[in-house]
Amino acid sequence: MENSIVTRTAKITFNVQEGVLYFELFPGNEIGLEDSKEHIAASEKLTNGKMHCAFIKALGNIDISSEARKYGSNPKIQENLIAQAVLVDSMATRIAGNFYIRFNKPPKPTRIFTNPEDAKSWLLYKKAEFDKQQEVESNSK
Repeated sequence: MENSIVTRTAKITFNVQEGVLYFELFPGNEIGLEDSKEHIAASEKLTNGKMHCAFIKALGNIDISSEARKYGSNPKIQENLIAQAVLVDSMATRIAGNFYIRFNKPPKPTRIFTNPEDAKSWLLYKKAEFDKQQEVESNSK
C-alpha cells in the first residue's frame, strides 16, 4: 500500500510494506525552510510516526538552503528515521550531498548513491538490521 503527498518541491510517497519513505525532489527548485517544514509534516502524516527509512531522489538541479539543511538534520526531526539514502546524478549534487553529511552531521546513517538499486538495497538492509535489533530487544524484556 502506498500513500503520496505532492508539495511545491517534491512528491513524497510511503511504501508501508517496505517501510521506506520516497522523496522525489523536483529539479529546478530552491528548497527553503518552509519547504523543508512542509516535507517533514507530510512525512509525519504519511508514516503516522512509524520508524522508517528515507530514499531521497535529488536528480537534476536542486538547491537546498542552509536553513532547510539545518532543519532537516535536527535529531528531533529525524527521531523516527532509521537511515536515509540520497540518489544523485551529477558531481555537483554529489558534492552538495557530501557537504550536507560532513557539515550538518545528520544523526541517522546517511549515504549518497548514484545507482538506485544500490541505494534501495542499502536502505532495506538498514531496515532489516533495525527490525532484528528491535526483535532482540523485545525478546530480552
